[in-house]
Amino acid sequence: RQMRLLEFPRYAGFAQSFPNTVPFAESFGWVADFSKPDAFDYVYYVTAHELAHQWWGHQVVPNKTRGSNLISESLAEYTALVLSERKYGRDNMKRFLKDELDGYLTGRARESKKENTFINCNRSYEWYQKGSLILYGLRDLIGDKALNNALHAFRDSFALKENPPFAGSDDLYSFIQKSTPDSFKYYLVDTWEKITLYDNKFLKATAKKLSKDEYEVTLNISTNKFYADSSGKETLTKMNDYIDIGIFAEESVDKNGRKQTNPLLLQKVKMMAGAKTYLFKVKGIPVKAGIDPYNKLIDRIPDDNTGDVDLN
Repeated sequence: RQMRLLEFPRYAGFAQSFPNTVPFAESFGWVADFSKPDAFDYVYYVTAHELAHQWWGHQVVPNKTRGSNLISESLAEYTALVLSERKYGRDNMKRFLKDELDGYLTGRARESKKENTFINCNRSYEWYQKGSLILYGLRDLIGDKALNNALHAFRDSFALKENPPFAGSDDLYSFIQKSTPDSFKYYLVDTWEKITLYDNKFLKATAKKLSKDEYEVTLNISTNKFYADSSGKETLTKMNDYIDIGIFAEESVDKNGRKQTNPLLLQKVKMMAGAKTYLFKVKGIPVKAGIDPYNKLIDRIPDDNTGDVDLN
């Protein structure tokens, strides 16, 4: 088994996957500087994405219907996220997820015509950034095994076909629906069939010392969910959704000099809309807390999800 990476002159700057071969522009990777420990290793990320096309796009070829391009691009981008998680750790994924979220929000803000639902997506900001977030968020809800089983069955049904019917976005969606428990079906409807945006916000957090290393944290947050139409008009809607709550110790640095996120608590809470107060006990000194701290959900203003904890 082998995979070839080829360099071509810098008259263009991109990478593209061909069978067993990925050309990288001279200016896109070969001259990368990763001397700073926290530098984003985009070469690893892009290579993971292009390698994933050996399955998604080459073995499973999408048809020519609207939305079908998510089969090759969303699944490849999702694969890059999962491999980055394996390299850097699940608790260090915020920078990757935030980058994807910013890309999607910027794309829809610049939309000159209309935004389609994900299953009918026809823009790069949908099938790259939005798609990877949707699939990563689904995996976080239903687990690796369930989503991998769905993708495996989908791949087996459509791989290496010489004649129609080829796969469309509705085919992939059907396989994923079968592997998703009823309690999480709302997430599929929100992400695939509707345009959904959250307004998650950190309000206040205080901590009271209970013993040598145990603290009681009072966390105030708010959350709302909106459905948007194709023109961007938003409508507030009811919700009863699973959302992460996180409480964190001070960041540390690993042996390679990279910053490490240190959660004292990270758990899903089923939330209805509005302001809420939660009480948690943690072991360790809490310094930050918030709602959806890793930006797994599509939030209109993701920078206000977490804040400092005031120690009493």
